[in-house]
Amino acid sequence: MARSLKARQAALVAEVRTRGGSWVQVAAAVQRQFGVNRRAALRIAHGWSQGEAADRWNLRWPDDPKTFKNFSYWEQWPASTGYAPSLEVLARLAELYECSVADLVADVADFGAGVPGAHLAGVLEPGGAVAMLEGMDVNDVARVASSWAAQAGSVVAGRSMLLKLSAGLSLAAASAHLLPDGGGTSAAAGAAQEGFSGIWHSRYVYRRPGTVEEIVGEHYVVARQQGSRFVAQGLPHSTGSELRLELNLDPPVATGTWRETTSPTGQYRGATYHGALQMVIDPSRQNLSGMWLGFGRRFTVNAGEWTLTRQETSTSKAVQKAYHERV
Repeated sequence: MARSLKARQAALVAEVRTRGGSWVQVAAAVQRQFGVNRRAALRIAHGWSQGEAADRWNLRWPDDPKTFKNFSYWEQWPASTGYAPSLEVLARLAELYECSVADLVADVADFGAGVPGAHLAGVLEPGGAVAMLEGMDVNDVARVASSWAAQAGSVVAGRSMLLKLSAGLSLAAASAHLLPDGGGTSAAAGAAQEGFSGIWHSRYVYRRPGTVEEIVGEHYVVARQQGSRFVAQGLPHSTGSELRLELNLDPPVATGTWRETTSPTGQYRGATYHGALQMVIDPSRQNLSGMWLGFGRRFTVNAGEWTLTRQETSTSKAVQKAYHERV
C-alpha cells in the first residue's frame, strides 16, 4: 500500500538527517521532492504540522501568540492568498527552525535587474533588509553577497562588484552621520561596540523556602545583541529544559526578563516559569552577575542568584553544536 504524504516526507527527512544533513539541507531536499516553498520545507524538516509549529512559537513568545493560520499565510506568500512575514517574524522563524533569515526566503524571486544601483538602494533602504542583516552572522552575509556576485557574469566582474561594495560600506561606516552628537559615546552605544554576542554559561540558584536545599539550574545559551538588546536562547539541554533571556544593556547594569520551560520528565513536569532579572556587568564584559525574581508553584515570589559567563564570542552553528547537551 502506498505510503501517505506525511510518511514519505518523514522518511526523506530521516534519510538526509542520518547522512548528517543540516536542517537547511533537509529543507532543500523536501522542497525539491515535494514542491513546497522554503518556509514550509523548513517546518516539515522538523516534522511539525502548522499547528505544532504555532505551539512551539507560543512557548517561546507567549506575548505574541500565533495559530496554524499564521503559518499557513506565511507559507502561501508570495502568492496573493498569503501574507508577507515581517522581518521580526522572519527572525523568529529562523530561530525556531535553526536556520538563517536568508534560508527562509531562498526561493523568492530576485528582480535585481534594471536601473543600475536601484536594486541595491532598495536592499539597503532603512527598515528593509538592514533589519534583516541584524539577524544574520558574518558567514550568512558572506554567502548572500557571494550569491549576488555569482550573477555578475564573470569571476572578475563579481569580485570587482564585491570590492566596490566593501569600499563603499567602509566609507559609510566612517561617516560622521553615524557618530553620536559631539563625537562621544553613549552607554547604549558603548554596549553595542563592546559586543555581547556569543555562547554563555547560565547558572541560577533556587533555595526552597523554609529549607536549606538548593536547586542549581545550568544552561548554555546562544546570545545575540542588537544595539542595547541582549537576547539569549538555551541550546539543547540534556533534560529537555528550555531557557530564554531578554535583557536591556545599560552598562554597568543589565535588566530584563527570563523564561524557563522545565524538563518534561523532571520534578516540575514541563512547567513554564518566568520573572525579572537584574545583573551587574563586569568591566571585562565576560561576566554578568545578579538576582532573579519569579513566582513559584504556589504563586509565592522567590528570588536567587544568577550568573552568566561567556564561553565563546562566535555564534556559528559549529560552535553552538559543541555545547549541545553539555549540561
